[in-house]
Amino acid sequence: MNNMIQTFEFKKLPIEIEVKDLKFVKELPELLGHPHKATFFQIVWLTSGEAEFNIDFRKILMKENELLIITPGQVCSFDVESEYTGKLILFTNSFFNISEIDSNFMYTSEIFNPVRLNKTITICPKLISNLTDLLENELKQGDTNYKIEIAQSFLRIMLFESERQFTKTTDLAVNNVARLFYNAVEQHYKENKNTEFYVHLLNVNEKILSREVKAISGKTPKVYIDSRTILEAKRLLIYSSLSIKEIGYILGFDEPSYFNKYFKKHTKLTPLEFRKEH
Repeated sequence: MNNMIQTFEFKKLPIEIEVKDLKFVKELPELLGHPHKATFFQIVWLTSGEAEFNIDFRKILMKENELLIITPGQVCSFDVESEYTGKLILFTNSFFNISEIDSNFMYTSEIFNPVRLNKTITICPKLISNLTDLLENELKQGDTNYKIEIAQSFLRIMLFESERQFTKTTDLAVNNVARLFYNAVEQHYKENKNTEFYVHLLNVNEKILSREVKAISGKTPKVYIDSRTILEAKRLLIYSSLSIKEIGYILGFDEPSYFNKYFKKHTKLTPLEFRKEH
């Protein structure tokens, strides 16, 4: 196969955050208009127009004054046809996640909740505009004291305000058990797909875990684990040149036949059929 997906690393900068004008997307249609992924976070903010992004096999429509967060590892393609303006803020996990408060926010906030990823957020245009301008101006400063801390503070306000606006318009339930489960699945789904593993890892009753996860995602824990595994399988089948055997091994299947049966059970297609179809 020759459709190996492009993976972007954060370019070397004095600090790992950058603000770009969205017009650069149309200047690189062969890269950004096609499926790619990044090892860093991306905040997309539209100041005018509409745009449609494809993220992990879903179409996301954005409108003026809406914000969208794309997390590391997600496969996405940007709209290179529509008329729109805006900003793109790029930052690494290590840039933001430097304190216990930051870490807790990453693992408890709804904007980073694996079940709710890529929901558009309507945000006050004056606030986000001022913060973006302040951040851009700060990043243009020379090597001054507190530059990193000031840039981190502007980013925190953006994210905290995004969380506040998101939780205002979303039907939420405080569910720490489910969130801990989603985070654990992200870390362990490749090596363990059994609900019992997560029950013991989280030290929770299986019935309680099932009830709490289903209340938020509409899926049982096992269905959620399988859906996460299948998503990664689809990414690798379409956007990598790895063999089916190699993909199965990466996802924790020792034998190709096991991976074939698992994939067909959940998609009605064999991995090879799915790859050819797409």
